[in-house]
Formats: sequence, C-alpha cells, structure tokens
Amino acid sequence: MTQPIEPLHLDTALRLRAAGDRRHYSCRLIRAGRIRRADNTPGPYDIPAAAIQAAVDDRLFDARATFVDHAGWFDAPSLRNLAGITVEATWNAADKAADATIRLYDNPAGNIVASLFDQVLADARNGDPIPDVGLSLVFYPRWKPKPDGTSGDNAPFVLAEFRHVESVDFVFQPAADGRVKDALTALSALSHPVGAVQTRVPARERPPTIVGAVTQDCPKGDTMPPNETPDTANVGANRDAPTPAPAGAPAPATLDPVALPSAQQAGDWLAEARTATVETLINASGLPKNVQTHLRAQSYDSPADVRAAIELQRGIIADLHADRVVQMSGQPPRGAGISLGRTPLEQIESAFEALMLGVTPPDGIAPLSGVREMYHLLSGDYDMHGVFHGDRIQFANVNSSTMAQITANVLNKAVINYYMQYPRWWERIVSVQDFNTLQQVKWITLGGVGELPTVAEGAAYTELSWDDAAETADFVKKGGYLGITLEAIDKDDTRRLRAAPKALAQAAWLTLGKSVSAIFTANSDTGPTMADTGALFNATAVTSAGGHANLLTTALSHAQWIVVRTAMMKQAEVNSGERLGFLTAPKYCLVPVDLEITALVMFASEGVPGGANNDQNVFAAGEENNTRLSSARDRVVVVPHWTDTNNWAAVADPLLYPSIGLGFRYGRTPQIFSVASPTAGLMFTNDTLPVKVRFIFAVGPTDWRGLHKSNVA
Repeated sequence: MTQPIEPLHLDTALRLRAAGDRRHYSCRLIRAGRIRRADNTPGPYDIPAAAIQAAVDDRLFDARATFVDHAGWFDAPSLRNLAGITVEATWNAADKAADATIRLYDNPAGNIVASLFDQVLADARNGDPIPDVGLSLVFYPRWKPKPDGTSGDNAPFVLAEFRHVESVDFVFQPAADGRVKDALTALSALSHPVGAVQTRVPARERPPTIVGAVTQDCPKGDTMPPNETPDTANVGANRDAPTPAPAGAPAPATLDPVALPSAQQAGDWLAEARTATVETLINASGLPKNVQTHLRAQSYDSPADVRAAIELQRGIIADLHADRVVQMSGQPPRGAGISLGRTPLEQIESAFEALMLGVTPPDGIAPLSGVREMYHLLSGDYDMHGVFHGDRIQFANVNSSTMAQITANVLNKAVINYYMQYPRWWERIVSVQDFNTLQQVKWITLGGVGELPTVAEGAAYTELSWDDAAETADFVKKGGYLGITLEAIDKDDTRRLRAAPKALAQAAWLTLGKSVSAIFTANSDTGPTMADTGALFNATAVTSAGGHANLLTTALSHAQWIVVRTAMMKQAEVNSGERLGFLTAPKYCLVPVDLEITALVMFASEGVPGGANNDQNVFAAGEENNTRLSSARDRVVVVPHWTDTNNWAAVADPLLYPSIGLGFRYGRTPQIFSVASPTAGLMFTNDTLPVKVRFIFAVGPTDWRGLHKSNVA
C-alpha cells in the first residue's frame, strides 16, 4: 500500500550528474512524520525519525533494488522492471530523512527512466508543466502496540522498526503527460512478449507495506495497515515451479500463440478486479449498511487499504458503544443476571470515592449514605460482629478482603490528589531519581578533566585523567497506620474517615519536607558530615582537608548576595582546580518565612534596596513590577520548617550542578495499604480496619560546591 509519495524536486532536490555511461540521481527516500491522506488530513500512522535513523545505521536502505512502479497486487517484482540500485544511503539530521543516490542500469528500464527524466528536466527548464515523479518504499514493518483504550487517528500507529526494505520504486502519478504514459506502456510491454502466454500464480498472499517519504509539497497519498506483515517465505517468488509430467503421460497440447490484450483492455480488467475485490471485502466485513456505503465511496490502492479502513470503522463503532457493553455477572459458569456499564463493585467504589471527596457520584451511580452502608454491602455483617457473611452478599466476587481493597484504592487516589496540591518547595533545588532496589544510594560527582588539551595536526589524542567524589544516602521507610474501628463504622463517622486522606497526605508532605530541610540544619546548622570528613557547611579553606569555604555569618542583603555569589563561582572542579564559574553560581535563595519579604524585595526592586544613589538592581529581571516580582518568586524558596529567623542559604541550579539528591523507591507519592481478615490481625483482636501508609525515599547532599550557608549570629 502506498504512503504519500515524496516528490523529487527536479530543479533542486533531484541532482543529475553523469558518471561514464550510467547516471546517478540524489534523492530523498523517506522523511519522518505523520502520514497524510489524499485530502491532506493526518492519517492514523506515524513514521518516527528514530526508526528511519536506525534503518540507515543498519544499512537497510543500501543496495536496494529500484523498479519502475510497484509490482501488481498478486505479483512479485520482475527483473524486466529493474531500473537501478540505491547506494550511499545517509541520515539527514536537518530534514530527519534518509537520503541516497540511485544509480540507473544501462537496460531498457533504466534507459526509459533516464529518458523520462531528460524530458522532464528539459520541460522544467523551459517552464512547461511537468508530472509528479516520486519514490515509494516497499518494506516490512513492525508497529508499536497502541495503548489500551485508544483508537482512531488521535492515537496513530507508530512504526517501531523497519524489519526489511525490499525496494525503492519510481512511481509516476496517474495524471502524467503523454511521454510518461508512453514510457510506462513501452516498459510494460517488455514484461509480456507478443505471441507468448504466461500463467501467473500469486507469489505473495499479503504484499509488504509500501511507503514513500512525507513532505508538505506533495500531500497526496493514503494510509498504511498496522498489521499487514507479509509472509517473507514467499518473497521473491515469481511463479510456481513447473510440475514434471508422470511417466507415460501424454505430452501436453501445444498452445497456439495468443496476442496480448491492449493496454486499455488490460486496464479495464484491472479496474474491474479492483472493484470486485473491494466489494467482496466490504460485504464480508459485517459492518452496518450505512458504514459499508461510506467505505464504497472511498478509493483504495490495495486490499490492505480496504482492510485498514474496515478496521478503523470497527474501532470507531466500538468506541461509540463502549458505555453500553453488556457484562455477564459472576465468574464462569455465570448466572442469569446481566448488568450494563460498570459492575456493581465498580459502582460501589465510585460511590465511595465520591463520599470520601465530598462530591456527588457520577451519573447513574447511587450515592452511599455513609461508610456503614458500604460495610454492610460488602461484608453482610448487619449485626456488627466484625465477621464476614458471604451468604448475605448480593454481589459476585466479594470476599472478606474486598472492603479493605476498595478502601485502599479510594484512599490512595484521595491521598495522591491532596499530596500533589501541597507546595513541594524542595523540588526546585533537588535532583530526583527513581531506583529499583533499596541498596544504599551513592551520589557521584565526576571531575578531574579540567580543560581539554589541544591536539596538533596528525598527532595522537592524549588520554584524559578523570576522578570522582561520592556521597552516600540510605533509604528510610516512613509510615504508620490509621485504624477505622467497628464503632466508628457503626456510628457512620464519615467525616472522620473523610479527613484521613488529607491527614496522611499532610504527614507525607511534612516528612519529606523536613528531611530535605534537615540537610541545612543538622549538626547545629552545619549539615551532615561529608565523605571528606568535613561538615557540609564550614569556613575552612578548600586547600585544607575537609575544607569547603561555604559558610558565612552575615545577614541577607543585596551586598551580601554579591559576596556569596562570588564565593560560589570561585569553587573549583573536583581534583582539577579549574573554577566552575556559572555552573555553581547561586540560582535559588533559601530563607525562613521571616525573611521572605526581605528576599523578594532584594530580587524584585528596580533599584538597589536601601541604596542612596538609586543604583540599578542587576539581580532584578523584567521591565515591569509584576514581571520582576514573578521572577523573584521563582528564585526565593521559603523553607517553612526552619525555625531560625535569620539564617539563609544559596543553592546552584540542580540542572547545571546537582547538589542535593532525592531518590524514591515504589513511587514518588505515599502508598496506602489495607488488609483485614475477620479471623486474624487487628480486625479480629481490636475490631479495627487498619489503613497503612508507607513512604520510602533517600535524601542527602551530593556535593558541597553548589551550596552556601549563612548562619547569622
């Protein structure tokens, strides 16, 4: 099937050069992008640049045969149509395309193409109209699976890789002028000598995907099927081998030569075959009649196009009816009852979620009067004995742990929603990573290279020496549980249960925030001990063991910010002595709530705060007051957990020089668990449904060079 054809712009893009008796044409084979239909709307398929570049790197576009036009639907490529070969395929990063040179052979097909291009070039130079001439790939794709629940053009099929590129063919548009048609007719005649009869056997049941490069210059084309993967065992087979006649059998009758039909007659037969094939596939689709009528009104280049259009319509119909799917109740063997849309358990969970958030349930969901009603529905414990009564349950698939599972699911959603609303002030100053084990975290800072040495012409490169400094942090597991007692359920204390998610989210926010804050306040405001045995913040010269020279005692002011900025920019790279400069320049100013206004004024004032000469404030960004204030708020980080009213700190941009590391295991938000058994655990001993919260993370300084502290006396 054909993707939009990439025009060979004969005036510039198609560069003709002579090489002896053979000709070479520089061409673009394919360019990354969304395939477009004939009406210039985006199609449901996407060719990413990474897939094209990978194919170029794997040399899939090198030494590919070039034919004049594609083989027929049920034919294999013929050597009589072989016009040339691709060479020197390269990746064009600027255009995100695969470029190559096509070298034409000195044979009838190659000569016809060369002659055609000569005439087209001549017409182009004379300002005469010229036909569209393009390239189309024949390749075997592998598509990425669509995400669950997606369909239609808004979620296109994305090419994962080119498994194999079979050929790169010259394709001429149907509206070409007479010279092109004559050239194609002459070439087609070479395939069937007059007076001979050939019996063709379909060589491939399913043709490979045929695709050309996409450009804005030629929006014509259609779509590719996502699942039309050819049977590669038949690739290259032109016809079945003749079967030898059995011994003693009479010789086959000799056929008289039969003249071939004319080109017009052959075209009529092909058109009728195309129409019959389309009609057969559409009739067998089982789609509604109005949809079939719509499909018949479209034009297709191959049976695969028809199948793709049918599948697209099936997906659209399935999406429209998704909310009316009938679900059989119970597990096989199922009972006689049926339900529409959500299952009963899903309806209860949705109603419970609305109850916890204090909102109205979605349409069609009956609200719960309280947590007691849900407990009765899922446990059958009308007597409030804390015992599961399965014989009283009206719903399928409910067991003694169902209520605990639904409670955990709903509380998880609520906790995450609340947690994400809190201002996570630390995110601007930390470098976040996710880990797949609870092993001790090692934060590594590389250095020691310094400036790159000069390499003389023809000289060998010098091996660079490099070094690193490592800091460690251990994962900590924070958590606890809230108990929902049987008494609270019986009293229908919904407000108390509704407050649980907010309380858990707030506890997680405080826990992580205070852990980051403690990096600056531990050990009498000097921070943790680093691997070099020095405190994170100290005034010792860096030339001494453990010295960091990143601790002062002066109050926050415009002048003191200049002092701190200068000191941080003079910090040297690990083991090389080269100044880090702007990499460690302070971007964020950390202050307690008492200094927030002071810091904002310092960065937002048009002039130097408190300056007698009305000097320009070089740290203010923006022409308008609102702009400068917004920029200042981006730079000032208020640490609500600091109790000292005068201490402040400066931190470099973590994107340029990470200074504080924050690692997570099992997600970046707290987790909720609930397990309840009527015969064991708290539900048995204390009539309590436990709701457990767990938060696992590791936090610590990664390097001292991007940090500075002022402990004001």
